[in-house]
Amino acid sequence: MTAFAKRSNESSVKAVLELITNICEHTERSDLEVLEEMVFEGGRKHYRKPVFTVVDYATQGHAYKDFIRNISPGGVYIETPMPFSVGQELSLTFALPTSEKHIKISGEIVRVDSQGIGVKFKAAT
Repeated sequence: MTAFAKRSNESSVKAVLELITNICEHTERSDLEVLEEMVFEGGRKHYRKPVFTVVDYATQGHAYKDFIRNISPGGVYIETPMPFSVGQELSLTFALPTSEKHIKISGEIVRVDSQGIGVKFKAAT
């Protein structure tokens, strides 16, 4: 990865973190409710926020367009009927509802189920 690509990915991760913290939820939750939900979800490292936004992504020379169903500082869940495999690397582009700026970031598929894929954002190294 070039130095420019590393800086670009770092900027994208920071932008995603900032935008996620500013997404308004339909109902307010107490800190206790959020903590309980995180424990219920198996002690996830990051709280996931529901979103519904288009994502363009590419892997292995093919481009796709689907929907992000939830997002966290660590990654996204993409609803897709396509048969992907854990370990595949992706290049993603999407906008959050609170911003018109498009986020470009790389990720890796860490979970596959019948409804879609869990993608972990790749930190710049």
